[in-house]
Amino acid sequence: MALGKTDFNRDKIIISLTKKGSILAKKLSAYLKADLRVPRRYATEEEQGAVYIGPVTEEIQEAFMKYSTLILIMAAGIAVRSMVPVIRNKQVDPAVLIIDEDGRFVISLLSGHWGGANQLAGSLAKYLKATAVITTASDINELPSLDLLAEEHKLGIDHPELVPKFTGAIVNGEPVVIWDHWGIDLAWPENVRLVQDRQPQFTPEEKMLLIIGYREVSALTSGVLTLALRPVCLTVGIDCSQGISGARIAGAIRRYFREHYWSVRSIRAIHVIDLRQQEPGITEACKELGVPLVTFTKQQLQKMTPELKNGQNVFDAPELGEVSEPAALYGTKNGKLIGPKQNMGQITVAVALDHSQ
Repeated sequence: MALGKTDFNRDKIIISLTKKGSILAKKLSAYLKADLRVPRRYATEEEQGAVYIGPVTEEIQEAFMKYSTLILIMAAGIAVRSMVPVIRNKQVDPAVLIIDEDGRFVISLLSGHWGGANQLAGSLAKYLKATAVITTASDINELPSLDLLAEEHKLGIDHPELVPKFTGAIVNGEPVVIWDHWGIDLAWPENVRLVQDRQPQFTPEEKMLLIIGYREVSALTSGVLTLALRPVCLTVGIDCSQGISGARIAGAIRRYFREHYWSVRSIRAIHVIDLRQQEPGITEACKELGVPLVTFTKQQLQKMTPELKNGQNVFDAPELGEVSEPAALYGTKNGKLIGPKQNMGQITVAVALDHSQ
């Protein structure tokens, strides 16, 4: 039976298979305020909107594509065989938990960290007075989880497909260099060498680098695999002449960032004074870089820069580049100008850092 007119504002679903499992499913559905699917023969007349008629495999596969969390009360073998055709990767797959019909074990099966299955398994085990089954290596060894670290500190992940490889290296005692210039206080195991502030150097045995922050390595040793956790913390103030293309503007920003060894993935937004916002190239550059455009009036920027130029405020008739620095700073909570204005050929770029999230 298709899921039909389910309330999709609720992102969890519980699916049962047996009579005993359906009793537990109804209990958990009420507790979690989750959607429910039970075989029709185990539902009361009032519960007919929560039944399925066809094979449980079809019900699981359909739910897999629509919900962020699946709680399956059935044998693990049935659940796994049902999901095999629709499993993709942990970045997009939902969290999946398996519970036996007696409610003795709560197993975190898929997306333990990424989807939150481990945390939910612990909560449900406490509620049911059951045993949570967590098999994630970092949890078992009480080591930091990279995907949870990124989520907690609101960091984007460059090449998330490398997370399992780096996690495995940390867990298995392989040498890993962590260059953390963002300032995350964690206890790493002995096989991890932590570098802060200065650019990292590598020994012949060190072949894996984890970057935490917005900076790029100035010179990377050949053969070193890199994974980066990026804060979205940089605002770019720009100014340009009329008619400059989006490709040129985006290229100027990329070149500025390369020269300073910063990642464009850490750009939060591009800021321009509203006098320039009609330039189509600016909008195109934002689309190319995948960041929003923020505009401000000259009155708003004047409050930040009260200095006068020849008796006139610079914003009355701004020359090229005059507003790029205050534009970069405007709207930041604890902004600091780290990239002074630079003329990149009819395009002026300045960059501010905002460490607040």
